Amino acid sequence: MSSRLIMEPMRIRAYLLDGRIAGTESWFPLDSILAAEWIRRHHPDKFYTPPPPGVKDGWIEADLPFALRGSEGRWYYACSFNLTEPLTEYITYWHRRFDDVLERYIDFQGRRGKVDEKSGKYKAYRMPLNILLLPWLEWFAVGHIKSVQSLCEGIPALGKKPAQGYGLVERWEVAPWPEDWSEAREGRLTRAVFELPAGVRGGRRRLYGMRPPYWRKQEEVWMPV
Repeated sequence: MSSRLIMEPMRIRAYLLDGRIAGTESWFPLDSILAAEWIRRHHPDKFYTPPPPGVKDGWIEADLPFALRGSEGRWYYACSFNLTEPLTEYITYWHRRFDDVLERYIDFQGRRGKVDEKSGKYKAYRMPLNILLLPWLEWFAVGHIKSVQSLCEGIPALGKKPAQGYGLVERWEVAPWPEDWSEAREGRLTRAVFELPAGVRGGRRRLYGMRPPYWRKQEEVWMPV
């Protein structure tokens, strides 16, 4: 699909409802976010029952409305990482604890039993959650604006723990942009790349993914600093 569309530079913004988003890094690659939405629309059966980790077969490559960069086998979408710097970040905690009132409903299958909150199925948790505070997330890309806008509008939240109110998107804004900042802006990288573009003043080497899903395959690439 992407090869038949008119591609042009754009800026994409996600305005957050209250500025809080959960995550350890502020990159939030938009191509990965839109890939999930594309699969949900075109292959809902696979979206809700994806292959388990470690399985090589059964994965779907989303056909996103972005231009492609790189070479065969080492390609990626022309879409930057989020470039908005957090105003601040802090740690909060989420908890899970078994409600004693519910113990009467547990079926111990005729045997004596008890709820163990120190280990096993009913273990209690107190888990740290990193929160970033920023008014919006901002990406730059080259692609088909209307198609990107359509995919964005299907995404109500970003980051971890949206059910707890984090990363809720108030509105999306996709608009033409006069320059291509999908890989670099003013001599600085804006996303992971295999080779440094001309005029880019360095970067850092790191193991990272290049296209959705980013965790599936990681390589040593150039990253923004």
